[in-house]
Amino acid sequence: MEQNDLIRMSQQLDNWMPYTELPEHYPHFNKSTLKSLFWKRDERPGLSRCARMVGKRLFVNVPMFGLWLGGQLPEQQGEK
Repeated sequence: MEQNDLIRMSQQLDNWMPYTELPEHYPHFNKSTLKSLFWKRDERPGLSRCARMVGKRLFVNVPMFGLWLGGQLPEQQGEK
């Protein structure tokens, strides 16, 4: 995955969704699992790239989260 692709993906506002809405769109994830996953995101390489706090709400970049699940982010590849 090229850095420019990741930047483009992160700049698209349509890619960002509040983490509490993820289970509505992707029912295989439940809210409690996502909450513990994202609140400890700094412990998992690349996951902090997929999430941003805006005020008191946590937003997730859905395409980047998919890349993280697939192990395709640079942090997961040993690149920085």
